Formats: sequence, C-alpha cells, structure tokens
Amino acid sequence: MHAGFTTLLLAVGLPSASLALSPLERMILEELSCDAPPQSLAILTELAEAEKIIPEVNIGYDSLSCWKLQGGLTVAGMPFVSICAYEEDPALHKAHPEFYYRGPGTSPGQHLSLGTSETAERLSDWYLATFGPEKVSYAIKSEWTLLEDASEVTCSGFLADHPVD
Repeated sequence: MHAGFTTLLLAVGLPSASLALSPLERMILEELSCDAPPQSLAILTELAEAEKIIPEVNIGYDSLSCWKLQGGLTVAGMPFVSICAYEEDPALHKAHPEFYYRGPGTSPGQHLSLGTSETAERLSDWYLATFGPEKVSYAIKSEWTLLEDASEVTCSGFLADHPVD
C-alpha cells in the first residue's frame, strides 16, 4: 500500500473502517489515491476471478478497456457500476490481451476509472472523505463519462505525475 494512502486513512479517521475493507477494495482505493500512475492488472484479474467482469465483454472505448460490473461493486461504501482501464506497458498488453487492447491513434495514457449511478456531489463527498481535497476537482467527472454513468472517479498517469495546485 502506498505510504500516502495509509497515512490518509489514518488522518481521515478510517483505521477501523479500513480494517473491514476487502483486499480488492484496498487495491482499488490504493490506485484511486493516485499517488502513482494506476496499475490495474491485479484489480482486473480479481474482478474477472470474482465474475464481476467478463473479459470477453470488453466494451472498449478509444483503447480503454471498459466493462459493466456484474452485480455492481461497493468500495468503502460507494457503489460502482463500471470500470475502465488502460495500460501503457506493451508487454502487459501482449501478456494480457483479455484485459488490454490498443486501438489506433494516440494512447489514452495510464488510466483507471470507476463509474457510479450516484451523483457527482455524492461521489465528490466520498472522494473528499477518503482521499482529501487535493485532486478532487480532476478526479471526479459527471459530464462525458466513459460509459454514460452518472459520474466517475479517475486516476490517470497525468494526474499522478502532476501535482494539483
């Protein structure tokens, strides 16, 4: 777990709640903390094993691999209905074609996003309580979401690599 994420859990008063999180929830939260560019392979593998996604039913969008989450998924109290990911490493593309594909054009960059049917305001409140205010204005989107969900939370390589003022 990233040191920043662990510190954040303690700082926002989530130590006892964090103990109740599943390993998958912890992985997702660690990546969404955006302390580093997101690494989605372990999350996608876990979701496939739990039959939350069916790799062959990749909705795919401009090189992003996207799926509707079968039965949804709740992460630290927030219900999610979809996931999208992109991996920059061509070796991972080759080793895991079930999760990653590369369409023509410019790479979308390292990416992980989860969509929800909740409002952007509710998702923002969740994000603020979980991660703090630093990246909330860049992480939450309610217009032009990838799979037309009400809102989504995103970590990208760009966001992780560029501090927000």
